Amino acid sequence: MISVAWDASDDHAQYSAAQQLHAHHHRLWWVMWGPGARRFFAFYQGDADLPPLSDPTPNGLHAQIRRAETTIARTDPASYWRCPVSRCSWTSINPTLHTPCPHRA
Repeated sequence: MISVAWDASDDHAQYSAAQQLHAHHHRLWWVMWGPGARRFFAFYQGDADLPPLSDPTPNGLHAQIRRAETTIARTDPASYWRCPVSRCSWTSINPTLHTPCPHRA
């Protein structure tokens, strides 16, 4: 059995903060708390080639996400959220629901 120096219940505030960040950014980002690294991580889910972001604080990660979104919008605007239906050309730089898709069968 592997023994660690902490328990998940010790990080309740961090897990909660990660969940709130993920709920806020969930269309474009996968956000999580990394207990071993003691950092928050964000993984971009769009088409742009972007390395994972990390910060020890939720506010710091939120600021990094916003800076990354600004850069992506300026350099590669088509890499944002797009409809998963292949014949639909709808895209958005905002995490907006696209329903109903007129091309969905």
